Amino acid sequence: MKDIKDIPKENLEIERKFLLKNVPNFSKKDINRFHIHQIYVEIDGEINRFRMAEELVDDFSVDVDVDYVKCVKKPISVGVFEEIEECISKDVFDEMSKKDHRHISKTRIVYEENGLKWEIDVYHSMKLVTLEVELDDIEQKISIPNFIDDLVITELTGKKEFSNYNLSLKN
Repeated sequence: MKDIKDIPKENLEIERKFLLKNVPNFSKKDINRFHIHQIYVEIDGEINRFRMAEELVDDFSVDVDVDYVKCVKKPISVGVFEEIEECISKDVFDEMSKKDHRHISKTRIVYEENGLKWEIDVYHSMKLVTLEVELDDIEQKISIPNFIDDLVITELTGKKEFSNYNLSLKN
């Protein structure tokens, strides 16, 4: 495994993940919502994630902007990953979805508070709601907003069975 010091900061993902009882009530808080569809394809012995993300304008429509990204994510230590991402076209995403793959769909709610981005994922194919927060350091102290903290069941950081790849379904 690589040493964290050898990885460019822009390729580092440091995050903690939590299991929630249900989706928090954001009432009038400023949030962004996205529909995310991810597929996982093995290429040359490596798992590659291909993601389509559409911003939701309301419950029924999506923004015209759709992002497509390819990512190779490698674990460094608990909660720390090397992520190599590149933008791809819809055509590449569609081509990869024709290959043998695993897939997962979710709605992501993004809420910012105290300088941190809190991401709540609501999985479509199972009754599961998770919270992720990206950090500068895995030891960074965090204070989960009260209206979310009340819903935390347990921390999932480092539990491989809750990785998106392991939660994904075979096509």
